[in-house]
Amino acid sequence: MRITKSILFSALFTLILGTASANTNPETKTARNEIKSWIQKANLTADLKENLTVNVTFMVNAKNELIIMSTDKSKFDKRIKSVLNYKKLKSSDMKVNVSYTLPVVLKK
Repeated sequence: MRITKSILFSALFTLILGTASANTNPETKTARNEIKSWIQKANLTADLKENLTVNVTFMVNAKNELIIMSTDKSKFDKRIKSVLNYKKLKSSDMKVNVSYTLPVVLKK
């Protein structure tokens, strides 16, 4: 009986500890949010005539920096690279040396 109570108490304690440490803040620093804020600050939409989606292919190096490999719109390639290339990410939710594609919607 004593062992059963001990196991039950341990399981209950683990459950309570797990829910207490759960992230309840929806505005955490994810890589997506960081990239979004950098693009918004850069004001890439100054000369847009219509809404546009640019697919940005990038990877993260061992120093947790963005490496922009390419975009699918050559008009925005240099501008996006100048804004994002080698920016240091605060979040660590991205795998190193894995290619990612992020659709960036630019609205006029």
